[in-house]
Amino acid sequence: MLIRKLRLDRGISQEQLAEVTGLSIRTIQRVEAGHRVSYASLRALAATFNVNVDSLEQELYAMNTSTNEYIEKPLWVRLILSLPSLRGLDRPSLLKHEAYLVGYAFFAYVASYLIPSVETFYWSLTTVDLLHFSAFSALFLAYISSIIPRLRENSKERNPPLPK
Repeated sequence: MLIRKLRLDRGISQEQLAEVTGLSIRTIQRVEAGHRVSYASLRALAATFNVNVDSLEQELYAMNTSTNEYIEKPLWVRLILSLPSLRGLDRPSLLKHEAYLVGYAFFAYVASYLIPSVETFYWSLTTVDLLHFSAFSALFLAYISSIIPRLRENSKERNPPLPK
């Protein structure tokens, strides 16, 4: 990017820069795309633009190691992280949520075998069907509460705060 900026500031094309430096057009394209090139190529570019080779190398390769580009999270991750009921909870609270939900799911599943199956007025479902559905829902919510800490940590690693 720096080489591209220097080249455009001087109003020369990649072909002209390749001719002046004695490098191939492919090398110019690679260095402008941020790929590594040999030290001899960097020396030729630094001499052409009248800059220090070491500062040019540092500037070019510093861009490869650190970036502040925003990587958008998938929709399902954004939805989970924005749940108002779970947003402010810390890791121990989320673990407690998960334990309660798994306990409820176990209780509902066991209860489905202990109570008689009676048809309800909801879409002709039986009480056993409703208990199975609530157990499944509780397990799903327990899973969501178990992955939230990992999603938060991964989100912080991928999108570090921008320097001010």
